[in-house]
Amino acid sequence: MDEFLKEIYVAVFKKWLTFQKSEEYTISEETSPEEAIVLTSDVTIGKIVFHDQCVMELSVTNKKTDQIEYYLHFQMQTLKHAVCLFREMVSTMSTFNEQKTVKVLLSCTSGLTTGFFADQLNTAAKAMHKDYSFEAVAYNELANVGTDYNIILLAPQISYQEARVRSIFDRTPVTTIPSIAFAKYDCDAVFKLIEKTLFEDENKKESVNLPGVLRLSINHPDQILAIGIIKTAHHVHLHYRVYEKQNILTYGDIIKHAIALVDFNDIINMALMKCPHIKHVAIAAPGIMACGHMTLLGHGFDHTDVVGYLKGLHPSLTFSLDNDVNAIVSGLYALQDDVDSLSFMFLPRGHYIGGVGSIYKGQLIKGFENVAGEVQYMPIAYSDDPEKLGKSEDGSKEILAKTLAGVISVLGPEEIAYYCSNVPSEDELYHAIKNYVPEEYIPPIKKIENLKEYILFGEMIQIIMRLENDPKN
Repeated sequence: MDEFLKEIYVAVFKKWLTFQKSEEYTISEETSPEEAIVLTSDVTIGKIVFHDQCVMELSVTNKKTDQIEYYLHFQMQTLKHAVCLFREMVSTMSTFNEQKTVKVLLSCTSGLTTGFFADQLNTAAKAMHKDYSFEAVAYNELANVGTDYNIILLAPQISYQEARVRSIFDRTPVTTIPSIAFAKYDCDAVFKLIEKTLFEDENKKESVNLPGVLRLSINHPDQILAIGIIKTAHHVHLHYRVYEKQNILTYGDIIKHAIALVDFNDIINMALMKCPHIKHVAIAAPGIMACGHMTLLGHGFDHTDVVGYLKGLHPSLTFSLDNDVNAIVSGLYALQDDVDSLSFMFLPRGHYIGGVGSIYKGQLIKGFENVAGEVQYMPIAYSDDPEKLGKSEDGSKEILAKTLAGVISVLGPEEIAYYCSNVPSEDELYHAIKNYVPEEYIPPIKKIENLKEYILFGEMIQIIMRLENDPKN
């Protein structure tokens, strides 16, 4: 599109935004440090920031938790697309605006003492005009319901479980009530603890120590855009990086509640603006991938021709489309030099359907029609409704153990990696698998903490291997 037209569209869009008044939020304009339009409600702050080169950044921040619930940036292409993204942003704000009260969950061994304390806290909150609501559960029910709350407070008697609970609820603040405050049922101390925990700036950053050993040297001369999509309990995270050999030229992240086909094009346009010499685009996403088509029911992808759509918009680029766990296991395999066969299982918290990626001597096991690893089709007998099991620690452990027992019996990998925040202990998973597989056949098991590194690096590896095997591609 002509740059002059883009600038006109941005100006029109900016003016249009100022007329989008609503009872749910107020609209204001900022000129410093950046030009922006801000939507402020009781619970959220929506922001549209205007950058150079007709780039706009949309975000929604939850004022209760200071967490970003929606984030994306895109370059203006059409007014219709910009309006759709704005409405998607406002819809996210509306979702949180309906939940004005800060929901606090207390937990102790049985839920009895915290239940009594929760009643007193609710009474005190009402008297002091605090916008808090309190509930309590036994610790063994915490994993099942914790994601529905803004903050989790543990009783002192289970403070030793705080690290474990933090690892399960990575996006929910977790802390322990001080012993004195709990013993005295000091409501004011708990209110101060909530405020401190919710609003302190912890500046948490993802970090991972990747091994220094590489099975292969990344000497491919072309710039590659790798896109990795990771679906969690409440969000979809779209990560991207532009690689030149092993160097990262640019990167970005998007947080949404669902994936749309146009999201891929927005990322490509942003990356091309910063790195115009990109030649290849490699995409890893959840679902079944076959011949450039993607199936992810519930998100509007039903044998959708993703590669065909993108190729029509960017005919000079080469595209690759892979399943998320296949890309992750490729990254894991490339970044170690200890085993020749490796399997990886991803089970998002609160879900009962996971995926498995397996690799043997550098070769992904994809199977007929790329169905290998779609473990949802395994006829496993569970102790309860699998949807219910997926919401608890013990239930998630059962799903992982029984699924991985099948993987071991069929493939016999030399190592197993997994990601499931509901199962933070590798040893506990190992002992659960022992219920189904003799110990001598169970390989080493390790939990992966950072999927982004592996999915992006692994997807870059996959497209390089394809290009080397088929130089005409």
